[in-house]
Amino acid sequence: MNYSGANIIRLLPAIAAFGFASIAQGNAEEQPRSPVVIELFSSQSCSACITAAEYFRELALRDDIVALGWHVDYWNLLNTKQGRWEDPYSRKEHTDRQKKYNINIRKRSSIYTPQMVVNGVSETVGSSREKVGPLIKNAQTERTAPVINANRKDGDIIFTVAESRSGGNAFLVTFERSVKTEIKGGENAGMDFLDTNVVTNVERLGVVRRAGATFSTASPPPGQGCALLIQEPKQGRIAAAHYCTAR
Repeated sequence: MNYSGANIIRLLPAIAAFGFASIAQGNAEEQPRSPVVIELFSSQSCSACITAAEYFRELALRDDIVALGWHVDYWNLLNTKQGRWEDPYSRKEHTDRQKKYNINIRKRSSIYTPQMVVNGVSETVGSSREKVGPLIKNAQTERTAPVINANRKDGDIIFTVAESRSGGNAFLVTFERSVKTEIKGGENAGMDFLDTNVVTNVERLGVVRRAGATFSTASPPPGQGCALLIQEPKQGRIAAAHYCTAR
């Protein structure tokens, strides 16, 4: 669960060298749309986060969404009658990511949970279906993203990012698909908290330019998953995303 680059990543020199056919270029409307990325910032110590976690599980089942759950660390300091609860998946890096989004989107350094961020450019209360839904629909209509394909080669996942007018930094995000935790302190003491796609590691792979790029990573072990994110500089708009699943 560290950010030191535990996964072995190789930037491959050319798609053709591995026998992949080139991706035909058509107009943006004819190309497949990249999934919408939903990021949930929450904590196992936050009582309001339970409803958001339930909704998030539903979103994670959709084929048109890449869902990533980031557990923040500021709830770990809260004292209640049941004492404190230190969320085992919380990270300062996750809190920093949330702060950056709030500065970019809300122009405020204040943060809250549960919060959902859509494609890195819009946000709302994570438990509010009536607010999250329209943000997803709006993101789907605005997608002019590079297409990412995933294939298997010698046990690895090979991502090919097509030529596009969009680009950015490439990140591999690793997560636990489903985690059930018995909460023994804090606001949710005595409850079982069920988490989905809980982020445990992030690694920057490189830069994707207009000409596209190719990346390789080892297949995740059972129970774990990962996703490739292409995000504009300064934690801006997420241009494209793809889970580590392959044909």
